[in-house]
Amino acid sequence: MPVSNEKSSNKAVGMARSPTRADQNTNGVSMKAHKEAGAGQDVISPIVAKLAAKLPPVEDARFSLYKTPDGYRAIMNWYDDALELIHCDYESQFVKTRFGHTHMIAAGDKDAEPLILIAGVAGCAPLWHRQIPALAEHFRVYALDVVGQPGRSDPYPPSFLNDDYSQWLCDVLDGLHLDKAHFAGTSVGGWIVMKMGIQAPERVNKIVMLSPTGVSRARLPVKIWLTKVLNKKKDANELEGDLTAKSVSSRSPGDGKTFDRQLARLMALATRHYRVDRSVGVYNEKTQKVDIGKGLRVLRKFFLSEPKRELRKMKMPSLLVFGEQETLYNPVPIVKRAKKIIPHLETTIVKGAGHAAIYDRPEDANRIIIDFLRKPA
Repeated sequence: MPVSNEKSSNKAVGMARSPTRADQNTNGVSMKAHKEAGAGQDVISPIVAKLAAKLPPVEDARFSLYKTPDGYRAIMNWYDDALELIHCDYESQFVKTRFGHTHMIAAGDKDAEPLILIAGVAGCAPLWHRQIPALAEHFRVYALDVVGQPGRSDPYPPSFLNDDYSQWLCDVLDGLHLDKAHFAGTSVGGWIVMKMGIQAPERVNKIVMLSPTGVSRARLPVKIWLTKVLNKKKDANELEGDLTAKSVSSRSPGDGKTFDRQLARLMALATRHYRVDRSVGVYNEKTQKVDIGKGLRVLRKFFLSEPKRELRKMKMPSLLVFGEQETLYNPVPIVKRAKKIIPHLETTIVKGAGHAAIYDRPEDANRIIIDFLRKPA
């Protein structure tokens, strides 16, 4: 499908809403005004039309991913505040894809090697605020708001059960006029970039997987999530204060000082306001219930390994990074297993870090990522 670069609105065609702080780009120019100036240039892709038809009728289609419009505004206000923590020059940029407009934070020399960053489920571009300035010294960095997740991209999530995410990333590359790029992702974002390496290797230079799902059987931290993250008795402010490096990892010795407070705040807000069931594609709009069968298949993607035959398809240089106090895995046997399966794989275990190192040990993680990507292939 045709795609193009835009520095415009994150609205899909047909969305109507009032301007909020999220309507301002980094230069203070109204994104809504940009959109209206370019009216008539957008074409709704068949995929967007199909996904939009499944959403309930609401004032703004993006509200469908949130429990209330106020919840949407709370998370987008957090987003705007988090942008102020990116201590380097950057641009707010959009490209069109088959899943709607994709927003990204772009930083660094435009002629430098491109590096695309992908956050995990319910994450978004500002969570890379501790990485973007350091990485932008060496690369042209594009931190994406994943479509169908919190942020400024359109609310049409790709499926975890096919090659949708790889097609979406190929569209992003096309929109940026890039043949190839480096990719880095954390948690489920690590799985997304791993699938890109498997399904579209010709578009990939190097891959960095930070505590990814999909490389081995993972343990579900039930006690932590039930007592901390999903505790309905606490409001977002109280829950945010309770989320520390120690509280979200049963083995972490952390005192909470290294745990990224922006991550804690977003986790708290997402728990209260975000519709994860819709964002991962397991909510059935007709029955108004979670599709149990589809939900189990998605969970398999999160907590079981991709088949060995698939992992062996990753022929490009790849880096697998785990924290020493990883929540989902025992990292030592996992890295040994992965090195036997994935060709050209390097591995690192970051001392004192949990899930994931970019939040607990950002300076160490930045150095590891930069050294790997700058190393001759």
